[in-house]
Amino acid sequence: RKYACFSPHIYRPNMFDQVKSGGHGMAPGFSSTVGILISMTQFSDITYDESTTNVTVGAGCLWEQVYSQLIPYKRNVVGGSATQGVGVAGWLLGAGYSLKSSRYGLGIDHVVEFEIVTPDGRVRTVNKDTEKKLFQALRVSHAAQADRRL
Repeated sequence: RKYACFSPHIYRPNMFDQVKSGGHGMAPGFSSTVGILISMTQFSDITYDESTTNVTVGAGCLWEQVYSQLIPYKRNVVGGSATQGVGVAGWLLGAGYSLKSSRYGLGIDHVVEFEIVTPDGRVRTVNKDTEKKLFQALRVSHAAQADRRL
C-alpha cells in the first residue's frame, strides 16, 4: 500500500496547500495554488472484486482509467467524464454529479468504504459498520461542499 507522508517541518502557516487527484483544468501542467501542490497520481490502483461487484479505486485515478479497467467485466459506475483528465477523488469531493445521476443518484451515494489517513497519522478503514459516524461525516461533508458551491 502507498500512503502519503508529510513532514511537519514544511508546514507554513497561512499557505494554501492543495491536493490534486486528476488533471482536469484550464491550464494543464500548471497549478493555481501558491502553497504546496500534492499530486496523488501514484495512488492509481484499480481492482474489481467479482464476488462483491465492488471497485476499489485509488485517489489518483482518472475516470477514463476506471472505465477501461471495468470493460472486461462488462461493468460500469456512476462516474465523471472520461475525457480531459477528470480525477476520481476530486469529482467525488463535489458529491459526484454525473450524466447518470438523474437515474442512479450521485457518485458519493455509491461509495461503500473510504481508506483515509487521519491527522493523528492512523490509517483507517471507514464504512457503515466500522466507523459509522466518520463514514457519514465524510459522505455528508462532500455533498455539503457541493451545495455551497452552487
